[in-house]
Amino acid sequence: MASQFSSHCLTQLSAMTSINGFQFRALDLKQDIPTLQSWFNQDYAQFWGMQGLNLDAIKNLLATTEHKFALIGEWQAKALFMVELYDPAHDEVGQHYRVAPGDCGMHLIIAPPDGKPVSGLSLKVMDAIAQLVLEKLAFNRLVVEPDQLNSKIHRLNSLIGISYEKAIQLSTKAAFLGFCTAADRLRVSSPASSTRLAQTTLAQPCSLKAPVTSPITLSTLQVN
Repeated sequence: MASQFSSHCLTQLSAMTSINGFQFRALDLKQDIPTLQSWFNQDYAQFWGMQGLNLDAIKNLLATTEHKFALIGEWQAKALFMVELYDPAHDEVGQHYRVAPGDCGMHLIIAPPDGKPVSGLSLKVMDAIAQLVLEKLAFNRLVVEPDQLNSKIHRLNSLIGISYEKAIQLSTKAAFLGFCTAADRLRVSSPASSTRLAQTTLAQPCSLKAPVTSPITLSTLQVN
């Protein structure tokens, strides 16, 4: 899986994979890049560090390689989010922990609101992605490295079972390194567990010693 990450994953997916009302399809560089360019230029998308880039630059950054690929998530027949999955062994984050077979990294951006925001939609997106990675694609662990300043994503990560192991300093940001397994996801999916997490303030990131903060780039998530 590590040496043929993208081809392995894409062969496991149909042209349109449906999970909990969301349809996942491969990113179309001609069709989707203008839409993504508009998303990246939103104020909330600052963590991606792609504001002001032209279409060709975005195409180059999001093009499928052997070790990463992107999917568009559609909801109600419209593009709602883009998720990039990558092999941590071939990414900078892999220098900060011992990468294990079956690890899958993830970056995510959600579209700006179109009309009245839908309560809980971002959490449903996160849960669908976790199901895609851990069940449909059968990875052992979902790996995330959110910017320390992206407080909204920390709460969502906790709600789907992601636990932060440590603070790390990447070349583009000060981040938290987090993991989620299928068992972690099931652990927080029970009604009692979900209620307890929803009522809990996120003490975990605060308890981790943060490296010196670097310029903000990379992934963000808007919370509806």
